Amino acid sequence: MVLNIHNKSRSVAVNYILDLSLLILAFCLVYSAKRGHIYIEDTFITLLPIYLTSWFLASVISRKFKEVDREHFVLHIKPFVVSALIMMGVMSIFLYGFKWYDLSRFIIWGSIGVFLVLEILFLSGFYFFPIFFKRQLHEKKYNISYLLFILDGLAIGASYLGLYYYKRGHLVLTDDYTIFLMGIYLAWIYVSISTHKFMVPGTKNYLRVIWPFAKSSLIILSILSFFIITFRIEEFSRLIVIGSILAFALSEFILVSIYHIYRKPVDSDEVEQDFFSAAVLSEPDEDAIEIKIEEHYKKGPKYQIPVSSKRSGILEDKLKNVYLKNNPGIYNFIDESLRLNIDIRHAEIISSGNPYNIEVLPDNDFHLLFNLHEINDFRRVNRYFIEVNKKLVNGGVFISRFIPLEKRRQHYLNRYPRNLANVLYLLDFIWRRIFPKIPFFQKIYFAVSKGRNRVLSKAEALGRLYFCGFEIVNIKEIDEYLYFIAKKTKEPSKDENPSYSPVFKMSRMGKNGKEIFIYKFRTMYPYSEYLQSYLVEINGYAENGKIDNDFRVTAWGKFMRKYWLDELPQVINLLKGEMNLVGIRPISRRFLKEFPEDIRELRKQYKPGCIPAYVSLLKQSKDGFIEAETNYLREKQKHPILTDIKYIGLATYNILTNKIRSA
Repeated sequence: MVLNIHNKSRSVAVNYILDLSLLILAFCLVYSAKRGHIYIEDTFITLLPIYLTSWFLASVISRKFKEVDREHFVLHIKPFVVSALIMMGVMSIFLYGFKWYDLSRFIIWGSIGVFLVLEILFLSGFYFFPIFFKRQLHEKKYNISYLLFILDGLAIGASYLGLYYYKRGHLVLTDDYTIFLMGIYLAWIYVSISTHKFMVPGTKNYLRVIWPFAKSSLIILSILSFFIITFRIEEFSRLIVIGSILAFALSEFILVSIYHIYRKPVDSDEVEQDFFSAAVLSEPDEDAIEIKIEEHYKKGPKYQIPVSSKRSGILEDKLKNVYLKNNPGIYNFIDESLRLNIDIRHAEIISSGNPYNIEVLPDNDFHLLFNLHEINDFRRVNRYFIEVNKKLVNGGVFISRFIPLEKRRQHYLNRYPRNLANVLYLLDFIWRRIFPKIPFFQKIYFAVSKGRNRVLSKAEALGRLYFCGFEIVNIKEIDEYLYFIAKKTKEPSKDENPSYSPVFKMSRMGKNGKEIFIYKFRTMYPYSEYLQSYLVEINGYAENGKIDNDFRVTAWGKFMRKYWLDELPQVINLLKGEMNLVGIRPISRRFLKEFPEDIRELRKQYKPGCIPAYVSLLKQSKDGFIEAETNYLREKQKHPILTDIKYIGLATYNILTNKIRSA
């Protein structure tokens, strides 16, 4: 049992053989004492496999042969006592389940008791030899979960009452079943304290968390079966007794699993939402955008990596004839966008969803990195992009692909009948787009999906690239994928919470030049703000002063903007006294410089309005904003109240007739 044999597997085998020998000896002694002979009856021969199986299970569950450091003899025999109790419990379950009430309880319980006495006597002989025992205790740190305690208590009552209702058709418990329910609760309290199952270990190991609960359910069932068999209480329904404990064990398993997932840190770069706070939206420098536009019209048709080989055709031949031999469309896209005179020694081409294949590469060494695997399968997309950024030289390019959100519905329509496709797409929408954004369900989503096949909109994926220090050279849709070529231009952003909150706020100029924060509902995909310069560069502005063909706005965002619902959070600014219902537009300090000096001074005298003047006068261009506000301020100086009434009326008409939408 505690033999200190160097070969561990041999030691375990010897322990089991010695223990089994003691068990057989104990059974023979008790059987002989009861019957006066050792000729085993047929009924006990039938029971013997179950008897031996219960011993083996009890030995494994109690881990009584595991070599651990224990200081006292009592601590050393504890697992053997637990093993005997488990064995009695397992036997009770089988006897009760199969209604073997006619078997001798003296032989069954007595043999297990004698077996335990023989084990203790056998162990005590070794205890006097210090070589077999180490004298050190190890402390474990646990956290008590009172929430689990309350939920567990409710679960056991609900399971019992549910099975009782299923069996009897009502919830009016008889006196016997009421007393039995009290017995279940007493057993539950005793076993919970004994197994310390609510002292949840601070570990990531799921099995270590769930095991005490599974063991507890087995012990409770064993105790109840033991008393029913011992006192021959045969009138209780096995469905109610056994079924309620099994239902409780299942509900407990679900509760503990959810609890474990909730406590486990999310291994993802998705930001946990805080629905009660608004993130400050950082806006791009418009002067820098204008410089970008000028550079865009100056550059040639193909991007030239600053550091490249004079020997042309090296990487080009490999891409065309080896790596992309079966994908000419991808090769043509790259060839149209880049000058491929790159030394293959400074290029890496892979097809892997494992970030390790990038992490092991040397830093600042590559001119081109190309991963054919879609980035939807990366649990931490930003971390992966940042690793790629580290491996590239300044101006080096990164090529990869992803399945954009905009293609997911078409993906289902191409493979399934329309009605089924719509149902599957709805389930996909709930699972992959709603769950990752809600704090509690976010952890369940990443625990189950492992972050694979995640949904990325075109705006979010490209925005993440800009956030991580890249700029887009070119993009192209090929089959169901969107391929991108991005160049490294800077170090990754340090922003820790990039535009995830459903409500955001922007810094604006208030009355007397005081800074205020304007609240709005978010109508764009995450990371959209990092694409401002890119979209202005490639699309420019529409006549209304907004970016033309802005794919950053979500479908529900377009609906909200159409009916001005995204402006509703400005009620907060109204209540705080920072804004009026109608007035001048709340603008940034930089845009204020575009106004004439006299109008700038005049603006300081008034609060901004939730409904700005350009809405009333239908002037949405940059010059139109200035003209509309100049007219409004001149009129308000003369007729303050009548001017506001006039502009509210005009704005209401324009909004209801869809002549203008929210900015």
